[in-house]
Amino acid sequence: MTLDVTHRRSPERTDFHVRRAPVRATSFDPETGSFTAVIATATPVQRRDPGGDYFEVLAIAPRSIRLNRLRSGAAPVLDSHRSGSARDQIGVVNDARIENGELVAEARLSPRDDVKPIAIDLAAGTAPAVSVGYRVYTSVESRDQSGNLIITHTDWEPFEVSLVAIPADPKAHIRNLKGSTAMKNQNTNTQNADDLGDDDTTVIVTRSQDDGSWDDRRALEFYELAARQGLPAEFAREHILAGSTLKQFRLAALNERSRRAPVISSRSGDADTLENPDFLARSIEGALYARMTGTAPEAAAAELMGKTILDLGAMLIEQRGERPNWKNREQLATQIMARSGGSFATSDFPNLLTSTGNRVLQNAYQVAQTPLLQIARRRDAADFRTLYTIKLSEAPRLIEVPEGGEVRHGARSESVESFKLKTFARIFSLSRQAIINDDLGAFADSNAAFGRAAAQTEADLIVSLFTANGGNGVNLTDGSPLYGTGATRGNKASAGSAIDVAGLSAGRQALRNMKDIDGKTPIKSTPRHLVVGSALETTAEQFLHTISAVDSTKVNPFAGALALHVEPRFTDNSWRLFADPSEVATFMVAYLNGADGPMVETRLGWDVLGVEVRAVLDFGCGVNDFRGSYLNPGT
Repeated sequence: MTLDVTHRRSPERTDFHVRRAPVRATSFDPETGSFTAVIATATPVQRRDPGGDYFEVLAIAPRSIRLNRLRSGAAPVLDSHRSGSARDQIGVVNDARIENGELVAEARLSPRDDVKPIAIDLAAGTAPAVSVGYRVYTSVESRDQSGNLIITHTDWEPFEVSLVAIPADPKAHIRNLKGSTAMKNQNTNTQNADDLGDDDTTVIVTRSQDDGSWDDRRALEFYELAARQGLPAEFAREHILAGSTLKQFRLAALNERSRRAPVISSRSGDADTLENPDFLARSIEGALYARMTGTAPEAAAAELMGKTILDLGAMLIEQRGERPNWKNREQLATQIMARSGGSFATSDFPNLLTSTGNRVLQNAYQVAQTPLLQIARRRDAADFRTLYTIKLSEAPRLIEVPEGGEVRHGARSESVESFKLKTFARIFSLSRQAIINDDLGAFADSNAAFGRAAAQTEADLIVSLFTANGGNGVNLTDGSPLYGTGATRGNKASAGSAIDVAGLSAGRQALRNMKDIDGKTPIKSTPRHLVVGSALETTAEQFLHTISAVDSTKVNPFAGALALHVEPRFTDNSWRLFADPSEVATFMVAYLNGADGPMVETRLGWDVLGVEVRAVLDFGCGVNDFRGSYLNPGT
């Protein structure tokens, strides 16, 4: 297609787009989850907006593509451009390069259970389409020999890569193992811009017309915006007379500033300065985190420590070419917290609050976690349906096969336990008053409190597995409690004793003598963990300490053999032994879609004037096998 460049494009379209394309082959490595994908080519793609039809072209050249985000490992692999939750991220982009006129990305899928079906499709060569989400900074307009309008984006930045279902760019695909790109297109589908949006969290922003007439206030905004961008008043006047909308003028001003000062606007995204939107966002997040936690800020975040919430939010607003409304601080607070163009931009203040809040919450959550999680076996759940733990007995003994004889079948016994995930959540808010008063204390305290509460919820649920039935534990599917004496269980002392050599020896012997599900095969469960309440902490520490003695009868055989865990929710003098969970897991814990612990989500408040913050924990736990634990009631 021959292009006859006539003039620079008048920026009437949005600077946020996505491009989707069918997958033709796979380079997926099942062991590492990595794959190589051609995410963009210079192939013209038909688009439509209120101005009519046109063909969009992405310039594939080192000076045209800002690759800093993809090469730094900061770009996510998303599910269909959704970004409303951390669970929408299904992988990460590790690197990117321009190769044979194509933009190629190296990516890796997450090992979470909910991502495994996508991995299976990739391995089988029947994967979904690949798509790139990007922001446009500079474009040029031209006509081909047939008179078709061509919009070529000469300065653009990829923000994320998605696996999607709807194709558009016929030459973008996930590569095969040899990196072949010789994929003949069999699909000629094209898409209008209106057909691309999945939901309100996608990176697509369609152009909208401003309502209202061109009054003096709007003209003043044009002149003020032109002045901030270093443009003459005549430039603003031309767009006022042409009837441009405010959004159109903002983009026109950015493009004009780029034309007049290319060094400043063409590659600023690659520099670690506050002029770079990504670097500014990271620096603001660092400053917020330092203020919330009282820790020392790092790098450029230290420069922002003296600024208020309104100051920081105004910097983000100016970064995207808008004018902060400093005349009304309440309206400025609303402007800072509002969505940009229908979806949260990557550098918007609510997203930074979410990210910072998650860091504060996770810190508090990890500090307050129960030590019992260290002796649980972890699994992930894709939904809230019942989780089953199926245990098979050891394989039957091999039997001699005489010459010419038949190999006989052997049977294995099985046992099943089950539990479900449950959702625990609370909502609090960051009010407009707190934003205006620069009060982050309540926000930080609430996130930290939710982190501790989530850890306490998990601990209460886990401990209840062992304290039910008067301390004998919950019932298993056979109707008997977790702990019991005699032939049924054989994992409880008939009489309580202190933590001493005789008591621990009896517990170790009980675990060593455990039989498999078939009731015959020894499994030799080895005790590795000693769990006590706070009342026995000092006693346990003294006993497990190595004793140097000449008399062999005074040597402590358990010194260094057991790891001590103190759970204050065990309020009596009982103590328990546990095997390593990789050998015999007594109980299991599960999280939804691999999300460890609670997550923070934010939205612009409706019932409350401000930001609503929601902390959600999807968690479940259940007993797996009585053969990995021993209970001594204590004295």
